[in-house]
This record gives sequence, C-alpha cells and structure tokens, in this order.
Amino acid sequence: MKKIIFSLFILASCLSVSAQSGRSSQDERDKIQKAKIAFLTNRLELSVDQAKLFWPLFNEYDSKKIELSKEYSKKKKAIYEKYEDSRNMKEEDADELLFIYLDQKQAELDVEKTYMKKFNEVLNSRQVWRMVSFESDFRRSLYRQMSREDKEEPKRGGNRH
Repeated sequence: MKKIIFSLFILASCLSVSAQSGRSSQDERDKIQKAKIAFLTNRLELSVDQAKLFWPLFNEYDSKKIELSKEYSKKKKAIYEKYEDSRNMKEEDADELLFIYLDQKQAELDVEKTYMKKFNEVLNSRQVWRMVSFESDFRRSLYRQMSREDKEEPKRGGNRH
C-alpha cells in the first residue's frame, strides 16, 4: 500500500510541477513517463535481477505500441482530413476506417501476445497480470489527478486581483 501511495505521490508531483511551470508538451510527456515508470516499478515489486531484464523488454514493448498508434493514426487522419464533419463521410471512407480500426486491433493483439510470452520469461504470471492491468490503473490515477488540479485551478485563479 505504501508503494502505491508513493507512486501516486510521484505522479501528482510530476503533474503539478508540469502544470504550474507551463512547460512544453514534450516535458509533460517526459514527466508522465517518469511517473509511469515509478508507478509500474512499485506495482510489480521487481527484484534487481528482474528489473535488469524487464525494463529493456518493456521499453521495446512500449515503443512498438507507440509506433503502431502513430502508424494507424496517420492512416485514419488521411481519411478524416477530407471532411469537416464525420457525418458527411462517404460510405467507402467509413468502410476503410473500419478496416483500419480492425487491422490496428489485430496488430496490437499480435504485439500483446508476443510480449506476454517474453514477459513470462522474466516475471511470474502475477507480475505479468499486474503489468497488464497497470495501464488502465495508471490512466485512471492520472485522470483523477488532472481532475483535481482542474477543480483547484479556479480557486487559485479566483483569489488573484
């Protein structure tokens, strides 16, 4: 429990510093990535030996997921750029978007299957499952932190004269 609280504290600190300083989106992504690493490290309770094997593998996995996202986003964007409103989209373009969507899901599943096997060589099944479920937990905690900051912002802004 202390490790989770510590991870959330790191996450909150990173987001708070980032929001207050008005830094670039790259700085914000770097801070979120650091918080993500801290959150995942504590979640998995890695031994030193496991960490040495896990992190290069995880970084490779994460990079592949990011590459897939960029690749398919470009394909979808090329179709969306034709329209101001998706309600006016031609049937052929909607069909193409559906194909791209399904192709992306299959590619993501293929990466997941490949890396789950690799992760199981380094981690026990409980740790692999915690890693899988961590993404949604991390996003949820990130969202909560951002929501809290949004609610606090008017208070801070409203007191200045």
